[in-house]
Amino acid sequence: MKRYALPAVLSVSILALSGCGSSPASSDASDETADEIVLTHPTEAGLSIAFDAQPETLVMDCYAYSSLHEYGVEPVALFGYDCDNPFVMGDIDISDIERVGQDGEIDVEKLAALRPDAILGHGGADGWSWFDDDVNAQLTRVAPFVPVQYTDSVDAGIAAVRDLAAFFGADVEADHIVAADADYEEAKKTFSAAVADKDLGIMFTSPGKEMLYTAVGFAPSDLLAELGATVIGPDKPESGNPWGQVAWEEASTHPADIILVEGYSDDFAFTAELWQSLPAVSAGQLGPWGSKGAMTSSAYAAWLNAMAELVTASEDVA
Repeated sequence: MKRYALPAVLSVSILALSGCGSSPASSDASDETADEIVLTHPTEAGLSIAFDAQPETLVMDCYAYSSLHEYGVEPVALFGYDCDNPFVMGDIDISDIERVGQDGEIDVEKLAALRPDAILGHGGADGWSWFDDDVNAQLTRVAPFVPVQYTDSVDAGIAAVRDLAAFFGADVEADHIVAADADYEEAKKTFSAAVADKDLGIMFTSPGKEMLYTAVGFAPSDLLAELGATVIGPDKPESGNPWGQVAWEEASTHPADIILVEGYSDDFAFTAELWQSLPAVSAGQLGPWGSKGAMTSSAYAAWLNAMAELVTASEDVA
């Protein structure tokens, strides 16, 4: 059951519903009440979702779980993309969690057999981002879908996930959460100090064979810019696909001293002649970033500290 109401901040309310009317049947119904717990979504404007009772049995996509695990909000099953991607999942052990889907597929019968109270994942009011309308219609007949969304800023994303975690029963003021917030604020200062000493251009990328995709205006790149970094690349498109698209022949016109690659790791193996010729690549001044993954203070504290180390170790090569 969904309701649409403003404002878009999270709240929990118990609603006593009673019938009304003049007929004897209506009078009898007016004595009956049904308690509901209502989630007013923190980022999907106007979305409220009513539950008959506190939702406890949860199914999540791996993006949602990567953010909620730190709060102790656990699923009975997982689906979706990047479940085995350590950049997204960190050191979360999912080996004992049932899988009801992988990548863009889901077994709706398996899902229904679990009788979940809610399904959480990347998407919107109508369902998961990568399912078509028919699959989302089946999904939302099984249980309400709760979007766990990526926002325009990292801080807003962390706050929104925390609101959802609180709704699902987490202690969001636990000692490790408070400590992570302090670490995150300290990491911001550490990164700002590092970039203040270096005049380096940083480009956020996802390289493909056909072109170089860039990520100006994404939440992680905006965070580094806010902290004093010079972010390189074409402006974010005004509509449609948010990725900048740079032909390989034009890549050198964006002079980056550091290139961040989505999901970069030690076994990164992308090769292309014009990629290899970029100064940052030739100098080995590469690092990781992610357009998806854990929206938590601890995750971003670790990333900012790694970025500060990369900046400190890098030189002006462009």
